[in-house]
Amino acid sequence: MEKLKLDLIENLHCQCLDFICDQIFAYLDYDSLTNSKMVSVVWKNIISKGAFWKVMVERKKNVLPYWKKVFDAVKVFKDKELLGLGNADASERHCEYYHTMYCLVEDEIQKSVDSNWRAGGKHQCVKYKSFGNHSFGVHGCECEVDSQWIVQIQRDCRIFLRNRWTLELEKVLEIPLTEINMNGRDREVKLNRLKINSNFITASFDVHPEICVWDAKSHELLRVLKPVPEQGNQVEGEYGQFYVKGHCLWNDLLLSCHARLSEADESYIVTLRRIPLNGDGEVTLLYYQKVLPRPVLFLEVALDDDYIVLFFARPKEQNLANPIFSMAATFEIEIRSAISYDVVKKISIPTSSPFQCYQFHYLNGFIVMGRMQDNLFSIWPAALGRCVKIIFHGGKGLYAIRIISDKYILTCDKEGVLKIWDLQGILIRPEPFIFNGLIRTISHLNAIPGGASAKPTEESSKVETIVARQETTRVASAISKEHVDPSCMVADELQMILVSHSDDGSSYLHVESFLNAAQ
Repeated sequence: MEKLKLDLIENLHCQCLDFICDQIFAYLDYDSLTNSKMVSVVWKNIISKGAFWKVMVERKKNVLPYWKKVFDAVKVFKDKELLGLGNADASERHCEYYHTMYCLVEDEIQKSVDSNWRAGGKHQCVKYKSFGNHSFGVHGCECEVDSQWIVQIQRDCRIFLRNRWTLELEKVLEIPLTEINMNGRDREVKLNRLKINSNFITASFDVHPEICVWDAKSHELLRVLKPVPEQGNQVEGEYGQFYVKGHCLWNDLLLSCHARLSEADESYIVTLRRIPLNGDGEVTLLYYQKVLPRPVLFLEVALDDDYIVLFFARPKEQNLANPIFSMAATFEIEIRSAISYDVVKKISIPTSSPFQCYQFHYLNGFIVMGRMQDNLFSIWPAALGRCVKIIFHGGKGLYAIRIISDKYILTCDKEGVLKIWDLQGILIRPEPFIFNGLIRTISHLNAIPGGASAKPTEESSKVETIVARQETTRVASAISKEHVDPSCMVADELQMILVSHSDDGSSYLHVESFLNAAQ
């Protein structure tokens, strides 16, 4: 009698039932599959050539947005190579492609990306003719990034779309000036805020009330949104009394704040609208709220599945004659539920002037903010509504700050020096502690005019060693002869991007990538 095979997988394989093996292996995670390959040669062959890899790739892309972002990025660099694999059998080549892609993405996520954030990634720099408005300041509205594009505002009311991996300029979006309410201010048309996600690209103006919306995939202009009239009533021509103070995107939702300046009413109006994904149908108003009493400045808005966050300055003692001269003020953060729109927390921070330069960012339930003058930044969990950590930033002032995923905080100073901070490390260590969370300091700019030199420190020596290891597209010789000022910093898990402008009118796009596939 033939000896019974106790290996179920090998037994199924011998009976040409590999499709059942595929269904079994599809339930395992990446580490378990890697270990399973070492059971036997048969197991290794079944796993490596299994048709279940495509199912696992699609499942991960649908459930985990970060996994999809890494997959799309790796695909840019590896697609041509993997699709050209010399297998005669097309179905086998198809399975091998998804198997290889799945393994590459998992290796990037588990090993490479975090390691490169800490040790240094690939730095590229592109010099281009400047159309940027150099007065923007470093707060992220001149440039934004998504899974495929780096988008940039230009002074001539155009929007540049660059491939985020090749840095090539691939598309220019034109502003529909005929649909903008000029109201006698045609010479003042200037874009000042730009947002992008997987669905839309949006742009708003400095002194005009409209928000332009493009499809993020086709780049077709979908609509030009006007301010929401109060109680459905709006006299024709009154839109000129509004202008946009801030807006942000979350999936198909647009959160915006308009200032209304008229003799009858001076107020800030916050609205939340749902934009149809296909470009057809009506925009749905979900939330409409006046911010009372009227703030002196409205600085930023943020949104996710849990919270609506409003950040503004309010006078401490209202000067009825002229509220803008009420110098004693508080910076206020109003946190509302994204479901019920009720106020969950209110944070008030006293300050001597409402015009002090505050930097602010909200992501994944955390708020980070700080004043440039103090060289400090603080961390506030939105659910608690209180400060849990204060970190000394140092350097030449805090000019920009961003939360990266739930792992890092990225800051930028006046001279374009970037610092990466360990967010989780900061949060888990009790006070007092010596560890301040600084992981790495990077300077892609030479912001010291006239070729002046500074005494190297132990920290700067380490940075120079890291930079020396990086494969870099060099324009350093050109930059070193000019004084270069940073104007905008943005980042996500895979790249950090710094835009700078030099005295001669040229602009530079500095990009550090953390994917091994991009090296």
